Amino acid sequence: MDVTQATFDKYVGMTGTTLVAGMPLERDTLRRFVQAIMDTDPLYLDAEYAKGTKYGNTVAPPLYPVHAFRPALGGPDPLAVVQQDPDADGSGGNDGVFFGLTPIESPFKRLLNGGNEIEFFRCLAVGERCVANARYADVRLREGKSGALLLVTIETTFSTEAGDKLLVNRQTLIWR
Repeated sequence: MDVTQATFDKYVGMTGTTLVAGMPLERDTLRRFVQAIMDTDPLYLDAEYAKGTKYGNTVAPPLYPVHAFRPALGGPDPLAVVQQDPDADGSGGNDGVFFGLTPIESPFKRLLNGGNEIEFFRCLAVGERCVANARYADVRLREGKSGALLLVTIETTFSTEAGDKLLVNRQTLIWR
């Protein structure tokens, strides 16, 4: 595949399908999440404590919306590709970064997370369902020390079903 910047210009501004988390945030899901990240702030676990805060309810940690979308029960194992392809990078098909976007066609196979810029608005409360809307904010072809690189910035807005903005994640991906 012959690649030039023009090959990738069509992706800039492209939006994905709106994704809605499979279920509203449940107390047990929240409990397991905060145990996994080892952050047992009473705001996340103690409903009585949370009532007395500005949130008025038990809420998830600020970054939870990024992890609120899980593979469907009975669906394919996202890491099965590693078993079939010893050169796979373990990103499991990249569903966790595209959030409904059509993947970019390119000859680049290796993926590196180039970082995230996150703007927080509020936390997801127990009983609320998370919604994600992603778009390609920038797609740039660059030359690196080891050859061509593709820098992709995906901007994903996470909100509630009611439309309250939770956070905006601008993630840079480096493909080589």
